Amino acid sequence: MKKRNRQFLLSLTGIIALLLMWSASGYMPGTLYFDTEGESHGTGTRGYFYESGELKLEDRYIAGQLVEETWYKPDGSIVAIEQFRDESGVGYYLREDGSVRVKMTYVHGVAHGPATYFSADGRIERVVNFIEGREAPGE
Repeated sequence: MKKRNRQFLLSLTGIIALLLMWSASGYMPGTLYFDTEGESHGTGTRGYFYESGELKLEDRYIAGQLVEETWYKPDGSIVAIEQFRDESGVGYYLREDGSVRVKMTYVHGVAHGPATYFSADGRIERVVNFIEGREAPGE
């Protein structure tokens, strides 16, 4: 009986150690947090909301890296789903009615490339090019 208990305890200790290592690696779901500098760590989702309380944007992170963003209208319908790699992808800014105000390209977390600004009725107002977070000269 003692041998079975010892084997059980060793197995349990091994499982706990593996879970702790998995959690520390940042891949364990539900471990997302942001440090005092605003840097993301862990895996999970973070939501942003309209003034009405409805979900506006849901960010999905894996091991501290933004991998997907889903934008919603106040009625819950999806405006866009965008994939990110190395903090690079297309981001949106929505008005309180759910209409797109700006569609912007990001590279390594910084505005870089075209940004399209829309009127409330959906017409393109202007297109601006960004270089490393700043509007390009002459634009």
